[in-house]
Amino acid sequence: MAILEDGPNGGFRGKVGSVYGYNLKGQWIIRGARRKSNKPPTEAQRLHRQKMKAVGQFCAENKAVFDFGYELKKEKGSKYGAFQLAQKHVFNDVLAFDAAYNPVVSFENLNVFVGDLTPPEGAKVSVNDGRICLEWTPNPTYDDEIYKLNLACVSLKDFCSLKLAIASARDGQCVVDIPVELNQKAEYHVYIGYWDTYRGAFSNSAYCGII
Repeated sequence: MAILEDGPNGGFRGKVGSVYGYNLKGQWIIRGARRKSNKPPTEAQRLHRQKMKAVGQFCAENKAVFDFGYELKKEKGSKYGAFQLAQKHVFNDVLAFDAAYNPVVSFENLNVFVGDLTPPEGAKVSVNDGRICLEWTPNPTYDDEIYKLNLACVSLKDFCSLKLAIASARDGQCVVDIPVELNQKAEYHVYIGYWDTYRGAFSNSAYCGII
């Protein structure tokens, strides 16, 4: 179905019969249906498709974390929402290829939260008696009670976890129960970030390690 624009003499968007109409930089374009190419993809095309597939799968598994962590980064009126901004980051900055040319996620380069606050330093994670133990170096700038610590656990193939305001940023350490939604047999990468709960601002995330 097509939509007629600017009256009977205007252009149209969509499909009419075997042709398609669209507007490109102010000009109305009509073209025929694209034919499926029988040419094998080039090596660059094949690697690009692999990256796109890997990014789609990884971001879909961790959508809840990215929707929150990139919410404040999206711009009003932009075609990119929070999730699309996260996908762009993963594609450009996080995904790479191993020696066998398989796409891999460089978790140390991943930002699950993004913002203008200074990220936590000295971030560490360990597990003791079934609980997650977190450590970080307190930043005197964020000594006020409005600054909280957010926690995210991210995996390649299992459900993610997002815990908000688990401690005050000034504490330097905290202990939290392992989220019940996590697969106890899976490997999770842990991230923390500061959250200004009064002004609504985040820091970039800090990578803590694996649990």
